[in-house]
Amino acid sequence: NDLENDLHCVLGGCIETFHITIYNRWGEMVFESTDQKTGWDGTYQGKLENTAVFVYQMEATLTSGEKINKKGNISLLR
Repeated sequence: NDLENDLHCVLGGCIETFHITIYNRWGEMVFESTDQKTGWDGTYQGKLENTAVFVYQMEATLTSGEKINKKGNISLLR
């Protein structure tokens, strides 16, 4: 919480639709959003998550009609 990299979000003006989910190592969804301006702050049910690796899945449609699907890891450091 040093105000550096405290939110994970996707920015871009050419995104028409957007959906992101973030899961912990047990497969629990800890974050979901369809608003690209709403980022994950490293909490789940109002509590800070511990240092860990989380998995994300992001789907977006660009204004050009191109569909993007991304999956990867997010390392949460405290």
